[in-house]
Amino acid sequence: MLGLNAASVLAIIVLVLFVILYFLFWSQIERGRRINLRPLLPLNRLRRMVQETVETGQKVHFSLGNGGLNGQAGTAEVLSGLDTLSSVQQVAARTKGQIITTTNDSLTNLLASDISSDEFDRAGRSTDYKPTETRLITQQENIAYIAGVGSIISEEKVSGSVIIGRIGPEYLLVGDIANRRNLSQVVGTTQVETMPLMIASAGLEHTLLGEEVFATPAYLNRQPSHLASLRTQDVLRGLIIIAILIGVVAATLGFNVGDLFIR
Repeated sequence: MLGLNAASVLAIIVLVLFVILYFLFWSQIERGRRINLRPLLPLNRLRRMVQETVETGQKVHFSLGNGGLNGQAGTAEVLSGLDTLSSVQQVAARTKGQIITTTNDSLTNLLASDISSDEFDRAGRSTDYKPTETRLITQQENIAYIAGVGSIISEEKVSGSVIIGRIGPEYLLVGDIANRRNLSQVVGTTQVETMPLMIASAGLEHTLLGEEVFATPAYLNRQPSHLASLRTQDVLRGLIIIAILIGVVAATLGFNVGDLFIR
């Protein structure tokens, strides 16, 4: 089959299956089908943090993490973070909340600024958006970026800190400052080594772990495209688990399924 091995054929099948399921779920959601999502407590806290800035007159800091869009690691996390930022700024624009957005990449900073400005325009409050509240701290200098974020949340009128994206153990520098100032936190990362630090600093109920970072936009904006993608991933994950179990049973019975993928 065009010189393709079994592994390549399997990859093509999975890709085709993903596309079919995605458009199937998308069309169903567009026709009114409801998708039930398990609760993510950190996102409820995130909405409240933004809304409370109206009453306190303070601001919420929002970080897109250390990833970049110019070939750096963490592109997927940044794209998901930008979608999340759009939803957060939508809440801020409608409730007159205030957000300080920090980035560690120039291209990410430009997109974050455009997204924030667009949300204020849609809310009819274009003159209320302050470009200076979207800040480029450093250009892919992780430690320096975290130091800059720490300075912002320790010196400015900030009531809470949100960090969702790719970030390493250096997060603890910000987490420590937030705890000493008794700031509300919502954090999330795909980095395994950082998860225990976030849980210790912000608490498990305020921490998004792994794939929950990518699911956040679907929870916040409920767009059919995001919900369809999330539902498709859940179905494929279930199918993969079933395939693994079948492989285990086959191996137990003496059939080495793995040989099909190394020929």
